[in-house]
Amino acid sequence: MSPPIRPGLPQNMRDYIPSSRHQEAAKGRIATWYERASDGVSRNVKILLATEPLWGIPVIWTRTYMSLFMAALGLSATQIGWIASLTLISQMLVAPFGGYVADRFGRKRTLIFFDVIAWIIPPLIWMIAQNVWYFAIAAVLNGFSMIISPSWNCLLVEDTHPARRPAVFAAFQLVVLGAGLFSPFSGWIVDGKGVVLGTRIIFGITGASIAIMTLSRALTIKETSVGAALVDEFQGTSVKEALHNYRDALAQGFKNRILFKLFLLSMINFAYVTIWNTYSALYMTHAQGLNLSPGLVALWPTFSSIFIVLTLVLLVPRVRLEKLPHWLLLSSVLLACGVLIFMLTPQNAYAFLAISAILIAMGQALINPVRDTFIANIIEDRQRAPLMAAINSVSMIVLVPLTPLAGRLFELNPQAPLTVLLVFLVIGVLAAGSLHRATLDPPVVE
Repeated sequence: MSPPIRPGLPQNMRDYIPSSRHQEAAKGRIATWYERASDGVSRNVKILLATEPLWGIPVIWTRTYMSLFMAALGLSATQIGWIASLTLISQMLVAPFGGYVADRFGRKRTLIFFDVIAWIIPPLIWMIAQNVWYFAIAAVLNGFSMIISPSWNCLLVEDTHPARRPAVFAAFQLVVLGAGLFSPFSGWIVDGKGVVLGTRIIFGITGASIAIMTLSRALTIKETSVGAALVDEFQGTSVKEALHNYRDALAQGFKNRILFKLFLLSMINFAYVTIWNTYSALYMTHAQGLNLSPGLVALWPTFSSIFIVLTLVLLVPRVRLEKLPHWLLLSSVLLACGVLIFMLTPQNAYAFLAISAILIAMGQALINPVRDTFIANIIEDRQRAPLMAAINSVSMIVLVPLTPLAGRLFELNPQAPLTVLLVFLVIGVLAAGSLHRATLDPPVVE
């Protein structure tokens, strides 16, 4: 039976009123969903999440074409490896001070100041680069991003309920890795303008986008409650005393068997990101590799992002604190299997390439929020910054000689760096398996 017609109203208004009610109901459902989703999440997290695409989208474009850009300007694979190592050396030197700077000057000020140094200035240098020295200077400055890491992690977890932390880390993974959906735009730029000019344009977009992000964060985010208390406490504290705290945190990490294995998994993640970002695009375009065109390379992050988003939306919400070791093992296995299939994929075998992309995407999407939540929930608030600095420092020390070695191996065999990467990932699977067996009841902050 048709709905009754309200007398005295024009037909268009009769139709509009029920529609308006539906719109109000939809708005109410959205408001309810947002309230539930953001319950227990700090205001800082909401602001950081909203502005993160301004970093994530252009940085993925930059990482996709950086190695190809350097090669187009005449740098050898070994030189490209040394540039990546120079970034690691810079990160290694500043990492021990990340905890001190976060506690002494506050999480917010540290984030804003070093975002300018590490993420706004380097793209402008890359944009005008002519030879290896431009990349060397930019690499040193970009390495200062490591001093941000403890402050960044503290801003995400402090003033946020521990039970909400997996969702917070997953949301940032969704934004950053999901940004790959926009990669076809970078492919169109490079296809239309060529590798050199197209990548210069990408660098210019990156610098401008991150500058807007940094300014908006400077005006809106607040210091955390833990950070504000530590800033007051650390007034007058010397760097020597801070490094002493850092040494104690490092010792604690090595004595705690669970933390040590998480340290190892973090180091392997650094190795994965460094080797993959440096050599995967070169392997994809190399005649002895997959022999893809530079434009097709941009489809990899786009395709991967679809499954990253699906994993973060459908699987990560199922992660429970007591099951973190289980998910850590699963994600490690997925990542290792994905890289293995990628290595075994012959040219023009796009089905196998798609399978490897799916497995790597799922492993990436799971491992970072699970591992970061695990670490955040077993570290006391006051020890979080120095312990995060310790993790970063140890990882850098191990990885500094690895990247140029991988570059030299690439010149001998384009698949060799991926073999080194696979060895690291297998070690990660073993560490995650050991952690899974050893932590039937993981220590979790409720």
